[in-house]
Amino acid sequence: MLFLSKFKIIGHSMEPMLKEGDIVLASFVPYLFHKPNIGDIIVFKIKDKFFIKRIKEIKDNKYIVKGDNKKDSLDSKQFGSIVQNQIIAEVIYKI
Repeated sequence: MLFLSKFKIIGHSMEPMLKEGDIVLASFVPYLFHKPNIGDIIVFKIKDKFFIKRIKEIKDNKYIVKGDNKKDSLDSKQFGSIVQNQIIAEVIYKI
């Protein structure tokens, strides 16, 4: 991954903050200096698919992630918690 990567939002799980078609910039650099925190919007990978969600809870070095749209989000409720090595980057800017 480059210092800065661009991702296009697909779906409605992060609405109203991020809408389908929005472009965000994400970077792994912040996590060189600190661990991911509750409230961070992150890019993570499960199998070969990228997801963008917000960290809602941290328990025993596992991250519970959820979309902002409670009615339409594939998140930890369905696939469980994630671990730090699945986290690719922190979303740092919406274009």
